[in-house]
Amino acid sequence: MGEKVVFSKKVLGEMSQKQLLNRAIDQSVTYVESSGTSGIRGYGWYSDFELKEMSNHIINKGVQLSENDTIMIRFPYTLSLPAHLIEASAKKSKSIIIPVSSRTEMAPYFKLLSLMKELEVTVFAANPREIELLFEALSVQQLTPSEYLPNLRAFVTAGEVLSHKRKNYIELEWGIEVFNLYGATEVGNFGYTCEFGNMHMDEENFFIEKVQQGEFSLLSTGLNKNVYITNKKNHTSKIRNYEIEDIIEVLSEKCSCGDYNKLIRARGRISDVIKLSNKEIDMFEIQEAIYSLNDVPFFWEVHVENENVEIRMEYNIDKIINKSELERELKDKLELLSAKVHIFKEGELVDRGKIFKYPISRKPTYIYNTREKKIKSKLEYGKQKLQNKNYHRAKLCFKDIIKEYEFSEAYTWLAATIGSEAESKSLMEKITLYPSLKKYTELAVKKNPYDPFAHYLLAMLLYKTPEEIGGNRKKALSHFRMCKYLGYKEDISVYFEELI
Repeated sequence: MGEKVVFSKKVLGEMSQKQLLNRAIDQSVTYVESSGTSGIRGYGWYSDFELKEMSNHIINKGVQLSENDTIMIRFPYTLSLPAHLIEASAKKSKSIIIPVSSRTEMAPYFKLLSLMKELEVTVFAANPREIELLFEALSVQQLTPSEYLPNLRAFVTAGEVLSHKRKNYIELEWGIEVFNLYGATEVGNFGYTCEFGNMHMDEENFFIEKVQQGEFSLLSTGLNKNVYITNKKNHTSKIRNYEIEDIIEVLSEKCSCGDYNKLIRARGRISDVIKLSNKEIDMFEIQEAIYSLNDVPFFWEVHVENENVEIRMEYNIDKIINKSELERELKDKLELLSAKVHIFKEGELVDRGKIFKYPISRKPTYIYNTREKKIKSKLEYGKQKLQNKNYHRAKLCFKDIIKEYEFSEAYTWLAATIGSEAESKSLMEKITLYPSLKKYTELAVKKNPYDPFAHYLLAMLLYKTPEEIGGNRKKALSHFRMCKYLGYKEDISVYFEELI
């Protein structure tokens, strides 16, 4: 890849956040981060000026925020880029701002609706699933959007794939337009929807390239993987040529809005692609199929194991669903040799009481593919070998998971295996195993800082190891306390009595 320095989530995970900060002392700076299923953090730094610069397309294109708008921001505020970007846009356009983070118990959906009515909200900003849940909260009260919220004129979405059919479905339910944004925590927002509802790539402020045969080149018409992005205007962060791990489709046609920036489609994470022997299916295609059904489910998820595709759907209590017809529809739309559908009654797949009483704690997972199932299967295999005291097999299994998937939980179980093996050995063998045990136990806590079991393992190591070779009773007590604070279920009171 020539002389270019490239970044990825894995590279960021090996660096400290401050290493990538290039702060101008006269600018206030915002730190943001996100974490995927791998447990590897992505993060970014943005000055107030840079956030305002990125907001230009939100103000001038698509939703066109103005001083006449009252915008309710439903993105999570804690460490999240979309919330701060939308807020910067609203401040620049002098809109009224109502912050209602989706990660707090203070703002359940029924309260949101009341606030939206009382405060005459004109624009609602959230990920697509939040908007679907909000509509359900409206519908269950037998309210209609146009009558209950007559001032609401638009949605701004980000954070999830939004296919055409899904966008159209939301617009039909609510009777207003949806304007989507596309970006990454590490580099910012590089895709925006124009007033015609099409997504453009921000070529003025971003270098967006792909790597093919080891060389960088411009994105080509059609599907592009191995995409790397540089924010030309972000000088606060040192991140350049960042691999976003998404599939971006570039369209050949021009938009009638007059914007010459390329038209694109965000098709989802590469890791979410369903790989079958005869084809691959991405998140965009799945959404197109689901949201074009005659009866769209309240909740859905796709489970894939080898060549078997199983689609689970939950419908409201008043729906009468023909399972055979659904299977035929989805099989045809996704061009599958077979598709198995499971229909769940209201409340069987998701707990609606938990969803509507308190906001959900994380973005929804829609696809459980072979990768996740393989990781789970290998973890269970390793745990079984550990339980049977086959330490050699267990270690090989957990090391294999780390090497192939960089899955953080495997570090904890590898440390547990080495610790159990050491317990069964002689003193000299314990000494031989100690460096490896220390390495992986410390890594377990580093990779899983909020896992009580990881802290328990490190606490036990520090407690049992003689101080002259690395033991530390004070630090052991600290990690035992962390176990307790993080909800460790086993009784560890005896260690407190000895260490205090």
